[in-house]
Amino acid sequence: MVFVFLLLISTALADPSTDLVECLEGGEDLNACTAQTLVDFRPTMETGVPELDLPPLDPMSIDQIGFTFWNVTAEFLDTKLRGFKNFQLKYSKVDRQNRTWNVGLVLPEMRTTGSYQLFGIIPPGLDLGRSTGAERLIGKSVDLEIEMKLGTRSDNKILVTDFDMKLALEDINLELECLFPKNGKCCPRKHLKSCNASLTKVVLRFINKDGKKFIEEFQPEIARKAGAILKDYLNKAIVNLDAKHMIDL
Repeated sequence: MVFVFLLLISTALADPSTDLVECLEGGEDLNACTAQTLVDFRPTMETGVPELDLPPLDPMSIDQIGFTFWNVTAEFLDTKLRGFKNFQLKYSKVDRQNRTWNVGLVLPEMRTTGSYQLFGIIPPGLDLGRSTGAERLIGKSVDLEIEMKLGTRSDNKILVTDFDMKLALEDINLELECLFPKNGKCCPRKHLKSCNASLTKVVLRFINKDGKKFIEEFQPEIARKAGAILKDYLNKAIVNLDAKHMIDL
């Protein structure tokens, strides 16, 4: 029993760089081995791996996401992003000569929770005033397309130098508490703690019905923030990988 326990620990703490090299030496091609490396991250996405300095990715914590949609200025704060642990890998393609690594992922569902601040006017001419409260967003079938550029560290280990991620999803359901506050305060006994429940339903119905417009503005900022976290994660995970295994030197 102790042996099995130690074996599980050693497996969980395996160095992704070593695993990738062993995969290549076993006769698999680079695309297959990088794909396996990404899939192997899944079991530790909730816990992270402190011994390898890898943080948890599910949930992923993002301090601030600011954007505008229609004539509304929005800011999401202390956002927790969930869904990465259930990712489905579509492809992993490495171009050694051009030093690129492209990855396609699908998240069956993405959930965010946190707080928000927003002010402005939303069609059809509803003045939101200045609202703040809790936010919850659910997105279905989230498609992630990631383009990475690869280089080398000073010791000729691999380095992800650029990480560009595009995010698209089919549908969203957004809830915002405390829209239309009264004298700066929420109304806890009303729908979503709003002091004007009817207008809150109209606003959220409008946003969710025309979710693509909201996502067009929301996506670049959340992709940029999440992309920076994923880039840092990958660079820590493969810090010991000799660049020659992925790119032409």
